[in-house]
Amino acid sequence: MKSFLIALSLILIASFSVKAQTVKLKYSEGYIKTKDSVQLFYRLVGEGKDTIVIFHGGGFGSSYFVPDLTPLAAHHTLLFFDQPGTGFSTVIRDTARLNINRFVEDVETLRNHFRINKMKVIAHSNGGIMYGYYATIHPENIESSILINPIAASQKWKNTNRFDSISALILKQNRTIYRSAPSDLIKACWDYYAVWARGKFPTPLHSRRIWGDVCNCNQQNLLSPYLFYPLQSLGRWDITAQLSTVKARTLIVGGDKDETPVEAWEEWKRSLPNSQLLIINGTGHLPYVDNPSVFFAAAEQFLQNKWPDNSVQDAKSVGIVFPSDEKGSAYLKARATVIKTETEIVRLINKAAWDSAAAIYAPDATILGPGSPPVAGQKAIASFWHTASIRGMHNLELQFIDLEQSGDKIIARGKYVMNNKQNEIIDIGKFIAIYKKEDAKWRLQTDMFNTSMETRSPIEVPDYLSLPKN
Repeated sequence: MKSFLIALSLILIASFSVKAQTVKLKYSEGYIKTKDSVQLFYRLVGEGKDTIVIFHGGGFGSSYFVPDLTPLAAHHTLLFFDQPGTGFSTVIRDTARLNINRFVEDVETLRNHFRINKMKVIAHSNGGIMYGYYATIHPENIESSILINPIAASQKWKNTNRFDSISALILKQNRTIYRSAPSDLIKACWDYYAVWARGKFPTPLHSRRIWGDVCNCNQQNLLSPYLFYPLQSLGRWDITAQLSTVKARTLIVGGDKDETPVEAWEEWKRSLPNSQLLIINGTGHLPYVDNPSVFFAAAEQFLQNKWPDNSVQDAKSVGIVFPSDEKGSAYLKARATVIKTETEIVRLINKAAWDSAAAIYAPDATILGPGSPPVAGQKAIASFWHTASIRGMHNLELQFIDLEQSGDKIIARGKYVMNNKQNEIIDIGKFIAIYKKEDAKWRLQTDMFNTSMETRSPIEVPDYLSLPKN
């Protein structure tokens, strides 16, 4: 009898373990050592069979890139790496090591380590020119590339200054604090770069949409006086003639509200023989943040070996779902369920069909919204969304980022934007949606979201919106 009970217990434990197995995006990180013992930090994120190598911009490391590009990791594997002297890679104090030619060697070290024959690449900002330099030396190693707001391929183009006078004053003040060994270095970093980011978006409000964190790094790298030396080592560059040797398919994406003029990207297009230029109107330096629906629709079309067509400009999707997803991995199946459900809720809310939208929720569902007590039950949920419309919400946008599934529960994360009738943003924030499986059907059980706009809460970060009183 005792042995029977033990066997039964083991069966129940095994059954529970299988049922409660966590399903989420694959993630790993580590270091690769170069020939001269520099440690390159990398992250691998994703499910896909193909690997896309990510060239980050500036001297910031890849942390600012990872969260907002995560939607691509559903169908691809993203390989982020921190260039030497940035992010979590080795701090470099010898400028000779930061020469652009050494950067090319580092990319080769990375490519060979992961046994990538021909690379698919996504490069952003300064990473665009560094990728371009690499591609002119090793065009045979490039399969395709997406260049996001790359800086000019020649230095005849100059960026515009998008800072208003108040932002410029606060930026100078916060930079001084950040570089004076403050007691809380991370907060000082947030305070400085939160203002710095204002110049990278169409409006300061748009900057509240980004999830990436520039300050998630070794602070010694971010405070280094050699932060942009690899770019400076190019001198007065002009690689337009050399780019003619790069035959790989290239999609150039730019925002018309960026500091870099559109003419600079048109020069990239003229220089690359197999390229297409996509301008996403109303976006700044990070179009994948400002208008993710259009960006990811275009990126996925391109990565499926198609050139983006005009339909992408009207994209309003919560996320990209392929027909094969419902027969794919457990993650893809769960993701498809969430995106289809959230898409239908958004469609009905934007049609003012409050009761129909509420009916998608579980009968005992709860909304935990900003600035309000919990709202429980379908009737109350219908009233909640109706009230939001009365208070100015004309349309709602959702963007799925990622999820985790454990047994009969899915926890999904994403972003939301609410616009008024003039298509002006009235709220930007984050959401967590908890789904529960009942009678073989997934139902939205808990809808929890909070604003990213300024509040009076002491947990608001960063606190940079007012000048000190003298």
